[in-house]
Amino acid sequence: MKRILTLMILFICLTAILAAGCTTATPPAPVSRGDLLFSQAEQEFRINNLHAADQLFKQAQENYTAAGNTAAAKKARDRAMAARMMTFEFNANRSVMDQKIAAVIPAASAAERAGWLDSPMTVRLLSDGETWFHDDTIPGIFWHNMTLMRNVNAAHNYTGFYDELIPLVSAPMKAGAGPYGDPVAWEGVEELSVPHELLPAHGMLRLWIPLPIESGPQKNVTIISVEPARYVRSMTGTDADLGLAYLEIPLEEIHGPFLNVTAKFGFVEYRQQFSIDPAQVRPYNTSSPEYLKYTAPGTNIVTTPAMKKKALDMVENETNPYLMVQKIYRSVTGTLPYSHAPHLLLEMENIPRSTYVLETGIGDCGAQSQYFAALCRSLGIPARVPVGYQMILQPAGTHVWAEYYLEGYGWIPADVTIAEGAEWSYNATDDERNRYREYFASSLDPYRYIIQKDVDVPLSPDPGDSEIVTTRNTIQIPDAVCDTCPDNPGLMIPGYWTVTLTKG
Repeated sequence: MKRILTLMILFICLTAILAAGCTTATPPAPVSRGDLLFSQAEQEFRINNLHAADQLFKQAQENYTAAGNTAAAKKARDRAMAARMMTFEFNANRSVMDQKIAAVIPAASAAERAGWLDSPMTVRLLSDGETWFHDDTIPGIFWHNMTLMRNVNAAHNYTGFYDELIPLVSAPMKAGAGPYGDPVAWEGVEELSVPHELLPAHGMLRLWIPLPIESGPQKNVTIISVEPARYVRSMTGTDADLGLAYLEIPLEEIHGPFLNVTAKFGFVEYRQQFSIDPAQVRPYNTSSPEYLKYTAPGTNIVTTPAMKKKALDMVENETNPYLMVQKIYRSVTGTLPYSHAPHLLLEMENIPRSTYVLETGIGDCGAQSQYFAALCRSLGIPARVPVGYQMILQPAGTHVWAEYYLEGYGWIPADVTIAEGAEWSYNATDDERNRYREYFASSLDPYRYIIQKDVDVPLSPDPGDSEIVTTRNTIQIPDAVCDTCPDNPGLMIPGYWTVTLTKG
């Protein structure tokens, strides 16, 4: 009671003092136009009006810049980048996408087009009260409808990937020790050529350039040059988990019409062909560092209870690791349609690729491979996801596949996406399709360029800002950070990046 009475007296005294004007309250700081716009943008972002948020953040950036508030301008720019990255892969609303489908597939009825657009396998985004469709919606229609796909391939008398690789599937290896043979020497040139006019006059452009590493079938890696050499600050080396050259380029030193960065290298890639006897697979050393590393949950290869349940449903009562993997492989290749994943959106929303596939039942090479690896890891089978390029078709294209580890055999390749190409063939027999799929459960062609041993290897040095790095999952093109750039340079770079890989 005494304590309460004391507090009441104190309150009365303070009230009297304030009423008499004996103290002066600090007035709130005036809210600037930039602050108002930034607050409105955050509100639009929270209710998923991403396009509106992008514009409001940009207006806030402009106001902060005019007021000389550099720190606030950068924050507004980064938030605008975040909103833009989430919508970047979605550029057509329903009416526009319907018109595009009608132009590409004129024989399709309005009802068929509506069915495709409403399909759960069609990737879309709700923003600003509208549904926006992924840029690869039309290719997805073909990937999800084998009659359409096979008819198109029949009209061209050609099935990509399958026609190039089916001869390899049937051919024995000519040379090599153990599972590695038929080596192919490759020479690579990577070039970044950005128009100077797209870059600010001042500031520092930080670049992470992908490079090859030594990894299983990829050997004799030589980095010939990275130019301009004077801007190279560090290189990870060829024995790293992720091959990188890191450059810092003062933009005021760029005087020509283009900013040019070039990397040259060479390596030898071996064909892999494993012949595995399940009885010879030894128990895992579950305390080894490599076992612990590649069975642990990762950022995108997750081992949740739901993932483990899915894996157990696939393997049933099997306990042999190799036979368990084969059941997982057949289930994934038999039930998982190919579809480009919205990687920038997944990155910004922190949605693991493997979870995305588990929940949607679709995915591209990267998402499918991470799903396959997650299923393996959830059952205590080490698995990882190499990242790089395939040179099966020219020009070389980005690609991701998987590997699983068996004691006594080592790392075994599995390409669930290339295996799916058997279904696209218009003239293959069922036996040919099965043989092709089975080949990529434990063998792989020598037309690969490996940049990283597994996904989610961190950039070195760490960029330190998750909102302005395009993706930290796979590094197949340069990533970039530039504090003075008005937009995200990582979204611009793909249009000015080329990779040329030729047989040496």
